[in-house]
Amino acid sequence: MRQILVFGAGRVARPCVQYLLKQEDYQVSVVDVDQENLDRVLKGHPRGKGIIGNAEDAGTLIDQIHPDLVMNLLPRPFLEPLAHLCLEKKVHMINLSYITEEIRELQEKVASEGLIFLCELGLDPGIDHMSAAKNVRAIRKRGGTVESFRSICGALPSHEANTNPWGYKLSWAPGSLIGASKRSAQILENGKVLSWPDGETYRHPSLEDIDTIGTFEVYANADSLPYLEAYDIPEAKSIFRGTLRYTGWCETITKMNEINLFDETPQDLQGMTFASFMRRQIRAREDQDLKSALCNILNIPPYSAIFLRLQWLGLLDETPLPFAQGSPRDILSYLYDKKFVFTPEERDFIALQDEFVVFYPEEKKRIRHRSLLVDYGTPGGDSAIARTTGMPPAICAKLLLEGAITTPGIHAPVLPEIYDPALEELAKEGIVLQESEEVL
Repeated sequence: MRQILVFGAGRVARPCVQYLLKQEDYQVSVVDVDQENLDRVLKGHPRGKGIIGNAEDAGTLIDQIHPDLVMNLLPRPFLEPLAHLCLEKKVHMINLSYITEEIRELQEKVASEGLIFLCELGLDPGIDHMSAAKNVRAIRKRGGTVESFRSICGALPSHEANTNPWGYKLSWAPGSLIGASKRSAQILENGKVLSWPDGETYRHPSLEDIDTIGTFEVYANADSLPYLEAYDIPEAKSIFRGTLRYTGWCETITKMNEINLFDETPQDLQGMTFASFMRRQIRAREDQDLKSALCNILNIPPYSAIFLRLQWLGLLDETPLPFAQGSPRDILSYLYDKKFVFTPEERDFIALQDEFVVFYPEEKKRIRHRSLLVDYGTPGGDSAIARTTGMPPAICAKLLLEGAITTPGIHAPVLPEIYDPALEELAKEGIVLQESEEVL
């Protein structure tokens, strides 16, 4: 019986765990701080075991369970501690988060121990890497030169579930959403590097048409430049990786950054309301009307969509704050979690679109290649983001344990031994990228 130890039973865990439990010789132990989460994810399966605990218990649990594989479905800050522990305990690891410099430094040690650490295994990052790497291989085989690459991805409420002024509802933890609001970004555009630190990326959105579902706002996400090497397209003069939102998101986040609403510095909030917190945050006088003061400092009219979104969120309410100590980011996290809520009958959708512009010298053609994945959640069941984020690590866990993935070291899913069988298995689960091309 193969033993798999999973840390985290959050919003994307159920499809992952349930896929693993379909394999007849897998015993899956899931660790989470919340029994309700464990019950939802395991659904009473006889080969599933729920353990109340957290990442601090990882060493003890590994010693007790002796897993063949550790799966980390926890947020990004848990990546490095669990990776170091898996190396110490000599156990394979699968993780969803981006590979950090600290993790890269473990490459030689991990490989020398014959271990495999698979990272960046979700939707974005994850399926996007697999699709891009596979397409580059096909382009090379055809003799093509990549001139530009553009990849966009987003998880949003479906059109009929888009029922709040933000055009957004949470399908994962609010901390990840808030953390992205001050993220730096870097792209390559016509040979020129463009860098936008500390949330400046939201000042440079564009509009993108996604076939069959509409037009959306897109902003650059993190640093795109390393993917010139990761995808083996060093000749490309433009590269862009971005995030998809309904229109209006970027202008709102930009204005929120202007008044430091994503700041992580703890404040004394004793006896304060949301409105009094906002008054202090924008340094408004007690005799000033808060609504007018906020509009003045943001240089927006009171009828603007930005103001109406902030008001709807509850930042101007005279409701007491739920805690006596906390940062502006903590307050937003509380409000996001309370207000950006899917009802049981609503569904989300994900869209991932990759676009290569390629010149084929022998054919004397310039061609735009597109790969498009659109997936909808099931009302009352799994969300699209849970399926498309949770299935890739589960599939790769099976591939690793069955010996289909054998190269030791730390990997994103850009090796053929990973992406070929993983994409094939994802297709069997109904997660299929539609390929198209047009001559330019």
